[in-house]
Amino acid sequence: MRRRVVITGIGVLTPLGDEPSMVMDRLMDGHSAIGPITRFDTTGFPPHTAAQVAEFDPPRYSIGPRDVHVLDIWQQYAVAAAELAVQDAGLDLPRNDISSLSRGTQRNPRYGASLGSAHISGEFLREQIHALRDSGFRAVSPRLLTSSLANGATSAVSIRYGLCGPLVTVSGSSTAGTDCVIAGYDKIMLDRADVMLVGGAEAGVSALTVAGLSRLGSMSPTGACRPFDRGRDGMVIGEGAAVLVLEEYEHARGRGARIHGELLGYGQRGDAHHLSQIPAEAPSHIDCLHEALHDAGIQPAQVGYVNVHGTGTHNNDSAEAYALRAVFGTGPDSPLVSSVKGATGHMGGGSGPFELIVSLLACARGQAPPTAGLAEPAEDCALRHVIGKGTDASIGYAVSISNGLGGNSAAIVVQANAD
Repeated sequence: MRRRVVITGIGVLTPLGDEPSMVMDRLMDGHSAIGPITRFDTTGFPPHTAAQVAEFDPPRYSIGPRDVHVLDIWQQYAVAAAELAVQDAGLDLPRNDISSLSRGTQRNPRYGASLGSAHISGEFLREQIHALRDSGFRAVSPRLLTSSLANGATSAVSIRYGLCGPLVTVSGSSTAGTDCVIAGYDKIMLDRADVMLVGGAEAGVSALTVAGLSRLGSMSPTGACRPFDRGRDGMVIGEGAAVLVLEEYEHARGRGARIHGELLGYGQRGDAHHLSQIPAEAPSHIDCLHEALHDAGIQPAQVGYVNVHGTGTHNNDSAEAYALRAVFGTGPDSPLVSSVKGATGHMGGGSGPFELIVSLLACARGQAPPTAGLAEPAEDCALRHVIGKGTDASIGYAVSISNGLGGNSAAIVVQANAD
């Protein structure tokens, strides 16, 4: 018998804030956190804007000075979002010092973690390369590997909370966080775990990452992210983290947990097409959506809201719109559609989990947020867009979509109030 997987905790650390209800209110108002880059000197860079986490204060999330010293900023973001999610879920877990070898006795083999990142730590890697070049190997930080390995966030969260169950890290470009949510879902559904902390984190506002995305042709030279708009010209980088506590339904009921919603199914497919371009007919997008709906046991007409990947690049938005029309149609009964990247920028591995949380909140509140930056949809992006301000809507089921460089596509179906 298939085990039910519910959401009992959510934690967000975004350019719009770290309190889910407040963040949703700002999204509904069409607020955008995109502004001038302050992380590095943008002289000579075409992009000059980003969506940054403002005034990040580690002690607010119970991250002590010793852990700040050993964790890179993207790992700190992950631990911060995990702390908010654990608090929200009401889980009784230890708070171990990640930097210490001393461990408590509270270690749970049925609790695990799965957190992903797209770019790891560009700024830290750049600093270490310069140190090696200028001063030799003894100048390289002893935390180079622990801060730059793809599993750096998963491991930090596992140590922090004594999670000795499955640890899974999926590094799937922009689908990394969504793929990690799916990995955690599978572990619970297949009875490998009862609780999984899942999500993603990114600190992509660095000179190296911005330069690489600019050279790829993905970044907006005007500094504005306008998903699906006639005048769209590229993405804007963002940063932050989002973590969900996934839990087996009976386990959650047994401890009296509040249940936010339920993950009903997912789809994962690949393009096998190009390292950075999506085919216009978007076959993997279409197959991925069909698989997710079939897995959830629902029909396209039952979906009330779709939170799309929506980067603001010509290729992604056009292909994604094509796939959505192929699956859901374009009539008045088709789902409302929006992207949050015009408000938060592209949060890399943190985007998918955050957008899943937005989808969950859209279901729970009966509200669909708008796509910030979208004023006039392009002809090739015709959908039932939410423009300007958010709208009230009856949303029984929502779908969150992520796409990644290299052809990754992932979609998750969510429903609120599983009780």
